[in-house]
Amino acid sequence: MPSYLSPGVYPRETDFSFYVKQISTSSAAMVGVAEKGPINKPTLVTSWEQFLKTFGGYINDGYLAYAARSFFDNGGSVLYVCRVAHYADPTDRNTLTGHKAMTKLVSQMDMQVLDGTPIPPQEIYDVLAINEGTWANRLEILIENLGFTEGIFNLSVLHKGETVEQFSRVSSDENSPDFVELRVNGVSDYIIIHDIWEPVGDLMFGTPRSGTYALSGGENGVVDMADSDYIGDPSQHTGLFAFDEVDALNLLMVPGVTTVPVINAGIGYAESRKDILFIADAPPMLEPLDVVNFRKGQGTYTHAAFNSSYAALYYPWLEISDPLTSKKKNVPPSGAVAGCCARSDQKTHVWWAPAGIDRGRIFNALTVAYKTSRGERDVLYPEGINTIAVFPDTGINIWGQKTLQSQPSAVDRINVRRLMMYIEEAISESSRFVVFEPNNPQTWRSLGRLVNPFLQDIKEKGGLYDYAFQCDEETNTPVVIDRNEMMARVFVKPTKTAEFIELNFILSGTGAVFSELIS
Repeated sequence: MPSYLSPGVYPRETDFSFYVKQISTSSAAMVGVAEKGPINKPTLVTSWEQFLKTFGGYINDGYLAYAARSFFDNGGSVLYVCRVAHYADPTDRNTLTGHKAMTKLVSQMDMQVLDGTPIPPQEIYDVLAINEGTWANRLEILIENLGFTEGIFNLSVLHKGETVEQFSRVSSDENSPDFVELRVNGVSDYIIIHDIWEPVGDLMFGTPRSGTYALSGGENGVVDMADSDYIGDPSQHTGLFAFDEVDALNLLMVPGVTTVPVINAGIGYAESRKDILFIADAPPMLEPLDVVNFRKGQGTYTHAAFNSSYAALYYPWLEISDPLTSKKKNVPPSGAVAGCCARSDQKTHVWWAPAGIDRGRIFNALTVAYKTSRGERDVLYPEGINTIAVFPDTGINIWGQKTLQSQPSAVDRINVRRLMMYIEEAISESSRFVVFEPNNPQTWRSLGRLVNPFLQDIKEKGGLYDYAFQCDEETNTPVVIDRNEMMARVFVKPTKTAEFIELNFILSGTGAVFSELIS
């Protein structure tokens, strides 16, 4: 406290207005093969149109585009996409098998040097596709020279024969503000250009010859795709680990990839972060008992049973009309499930189950690949398999919300797991102001002033039956304080969902009094 040396008024300010900030609850992340787009670089897209622009459309090599479309159609709005391709060595990014299409622009000048030796057309610019893939083999560069001595020309980018970008009056002078590299690189959605020309004697070759130049040599890098390409490497930040630097994630998928190593890696990644739910797809074309065996590692499967409250498994796949062929096609349900989670959060709160005839209704699908009966759902649901059912009056609905945790507990339900992730992350992020503060009752009370209103608000909105917060001498013993630690306990009674409704119809005689029967 400062020392006051003369009379006066000395205002001081103490801020007790800290509060728990709102955090994301339905930001999704997908890993998969795409037509184009940056490889192993998480990219945010917020609409299907933006996905098409960045990652291209539907392809036969993967289900990423189908899952992204389902996500947006069912209410999702925030999606991080990681396009993957094959690496000869998963621990070395330089071994990527995908290639960028390219072409070379040649000089406009065609003349002789002083000794009479003819100068062939000089390669002066490398033009590369902005990212790897065969998509760029349909790119062309149209050059219109406006004057050799001035070094001014127009550059147009054509895709499938149609002009998609135009850069007018660019310059070959690297000191000009209109230098072609400055005008194109970082602006174009299709190409990158680099000048490679050098003067020959006193002659300059910086202006490209008019004409059309086709790009070629692009490769997708999807041949020999392996589980390791989807899983990635933590040291290289590839695959699942590309999302290490993205904090605001809640849902994670690898659409259509149903191999045991990938699902186990997704579960492990979610458990290590503790702030995301991994949504797994059951393998396609399985009968209900086969799905049970897959979940438990029985029958023809020899893997360990999937067991985690940070993951959920959905069955069966969805049947859609394929935009590529206009024929029926089965696609994985994970994208639609994530979209329903987002729609549920928008309509209610994160602790409401993303299931049922309203929040669990799936749009933009014809039907399901396998229509389960009630008896089959009675077998699947106790094993933690969430079915997607078709009902005559309500359409296609998510009819379950269990996690893959084998041991019965509160977090074997998705709504409770997501509630706990929300509470834990929100309080943790908002409690940083306590770090390096004195470990004394004043600070303990400050933390309580932060946590209690937040939990009370959730309780009033129906997320908790009750709660309690403790941060006092009992949790912070002298031994704990001497270790420079501060301990707090947050007790919660999460609200459960009504999944099994029993209606008892009681017949009574004509002269019966209902109040007596009810009591």
